Amino acid sequence: MKIQKRIPARAPLAGALVLALAGIAAPAAQAQNFEAYYGERPTNDQGEDVKSVNFCPQTGSIVAGTRRTLTGIEALVTRVDDNGVALWQFAYRVNNSTRTTSSAIVELRDGTGFALTGSVLRNNDTNIYVMRIKCDGNPVWTRILDNTAVGSRGIGYDIIESAPSPLLPSQLIVVGDENLAAPAGAVAGRIIRMTTAGALVWDRAYSQPNLPLGLRFRAVTENRSAVANLPDIVVAGSAARGASWAVDRRGLMFRVRSNSVPVCNAVLGAADSTNEDYYGITPLTAGNFAGESVLVGATQAATTNPSVYMTRFNAGGCVPLVHAFWRDLTDGATAFDVVESPQITGLVNPTIVATGTIAGASTAGDGFALTANDANLGPFGAQFRYSTQSTNRETLVAIDNKRDRFVMAGSTFTDWDLVGDAQDFYLVQTDPNKKDQCVVDWNFSWSPVQLPNQPFTPQIKQQLAIYAVDTPFTPAQDQGYCCQLDPG
Repeated sequence: MKIQKRIPARAPLAGALVLALAGIAAPAAQAQNFEAYYGERPTNDQGEDVKSVNFCPQTGSIVAGTRRTLTGIEALVTRVDDNGVALWQFAYRVNNSTRTTSSAIVELRDGTGFALTGSVLRNNDTNIYVMRIKCDGNPVWTRILDNTAVGSRGIGYDIIESAPSPLLPSQLIVVGDENLAAPAGAVAGRIIRMTTAGALVWDRAYSQPNLPLGLRFRAVTENRSAVANLPDIVVAGSAARGASWAVDRRGLMFRVRSNSVPVCNAVLGAADSTNEDYYGITPLTAGNFAGESVLVGATQAATTNPSVYMTRFNAGGCVPLVHAFWRDLTDGATAFDVVESPQITGLVNPTIVATGTIAGASTAGDGFALTANDANLGPFGAQFRYSTQSTNRETLVAIDNKRDRFVMAGSTFTDWDLVGDAQDFYLVQTDPNKKDQCVVDWNFSWSPVQLPNQPFTPQIKQQLAIYAVDTPFTPAQDQGYCCQLDPG
């Protein structure tokens, strides 16, 4: 792995510090922070999710996403140690399809490996798949989930392992979308429950009555049920309320029992030209907020930059309790993921940390991380943005707790190798305060808001078809630091 001190992209090559990994000894202690890139030259590699590795032998992090080559699209997974050095990188073609994407990954608590989801082209249709791999990246099994109709396009967006319970063995829960063949523009939200051995428990598609454009499901968690022994499944996404997904799109919180039966939902926003979307979700476990949920995303009017939009919902239900907007002072900002962090911050008041991307007229794009109080979703402490020393665009879309620090992932559009590689995975590992050596303060504004809430009674379709397929995979290799490792 190259050790490269971050420099502005316009600096001459001679100004870069580049050392071969073989020529130095990696620090024995866990690195405090770094920013790194991974992928395959000269493919376009887009990072979509990151998880801290806690149960497989040798800790570290794992990043999942999609790479685009001259011969097709493949799911790409990179596992790194605590210093950011890649242990392995593999590209996967589900069912040997050259149209395989990956959106999310989760580590299994039994220490046997990981599960991921995304989409695959099969028989001219795009389907959701779920794949389980070992700690070393070797596939264990892959399952393709059929769509509810021929000609539809299914995409898996998030995956979690269900909470352990004496009543039910550990299972996998996947959420995603099915873009229906008819009517045009219609989308159904999908929730799938499977065993960790690859058997289907249930698969449901949810939609809105008399509103054919439907629902988008983007993120999932489990949280305490008000009446059942097993936790409810809670989903973040969007609901279409107008004649087009581009007009009158509203934030969606959707809740079902562990057996797929709907509990409640909330559609947040007004009948206007401003769109709201939720992309990330976290359950709260601390203090008076235990059992509640925070959803994050964006709100955007037709002629303005997006602002971060977040909402805290009550325990066991779908009642919005607190809303907040966070705005970049110059450009647009969208939050894509969020985690709870009371054990990391050590604060009396618990907090959440959200990550996302800033982009607009004054910057090609930077990642950010914000820390908000659970109570009012307002700012707590310093707020930061990342990759500001690059003149090109960088994005952050996923975050996870890493014991006493955070890891965030997305894509870097800077050619750090100076070899014509336009896009790579981007991994940020911070210290407990969200800092690395290249971070700068984020200038923002915050305000409480209250958006109207309108629930609905969902329509449900049952889907039972599942197919076992093989997944060929090949190694990939490209890595380096875009912000130098800090071993102290």
